[in-house]
Amino acid sequence: MSETDEIKEWQAFSAMHQIAGVLMLDEIPFSYSEENGIMFTAPDFYVENLKQRLVCCYGCRRYPEIKEVK
Repeated sequence: MSETDEIKEWQAFSAMHQIAGVLMLDEIPFSYSEENGIMFTAPDFYVENLKQRLVCCYGCRRYPEIKEVK
């Protein structure tokens, strides 16, 4: 990660089981609630890589919806 990569807050409601598993493997802290889904912080490039990994390696049928919290 370079110094110019901005850390942002993200929210996910789809494929939560798979997302939680990958976040735990990558040692990324996250929280879960029924109202907010999974919440975590990471740079843009990590989230794009995460979506790709979930489809290619972890059995997601389509790219999960992971949105930036503004």
